Amino acid sequence: MQLYHVISDLILAATGLFVFFKYLAKLELSHEILWESFVLSVTAAAIFGAINFMGFPEANLISDFFQKIATLTGAVGLAVASFALIRGIEIPKLMAYIALTIGFLLYVIAEIFKFKILELYVPIISMLSVAVIALAGLFSGKTKSSIWLLIAVGCFALGTYRNSIFGDSETTIDIFHLLTAGGLFSIGKANS
Repeated sequence: MQLYHVISDLILAATGLFVFFKYLAKLELSHEILWESFVLSVTAAAIFGAINFMGFPEANLISDFFQKIATLTGAVGLAVASFALIRGIEIPKLMAYIALTIGFLLYVIAEIFKFKILELYVPIISMLSVAVIALAGLFSGKTKSSIWLLIAVGCFALGTYRNSIFGDSETTIDIFHLLTAGGLFSIGKANS
């Protein structure tokens, strides 16, 4: 059992559930599912990651699945939801479903054709998109939401490049979990 990894994964999962119930469950369905494609995928990955670190390696397959869903489908949902939040527009359900379908197709393509490059570049493009959207929001008067989105992107970017920044050690797994939790919390605050 890897206790520190279990604790940090459970903190991440608890943060995801808190953000879901406190901030996202109150949104219009089309906006809710876009945010949740990322937040709940991360939460599920963290729950199964904690089970894996408790000594049940079978859970790692499920955790990996949800990590990839968050990385691809969730990244698309995150960018579209951020755009809608900052622009103050309501995304029609059909458009939300199309965005999630595109994200899921990216996942299927990455899995079937082993295009691992998608898992590398889709999150980067999503983070850059959210950052640009948030910066535009700063100039259009959406200051609070924009700042929280920028904090979220900062947390996710630090988590993504944790090994380059903090070194390659067991501790960086916990740093990743805690930074991701900070990003999820920031998403919730952006929607408050």
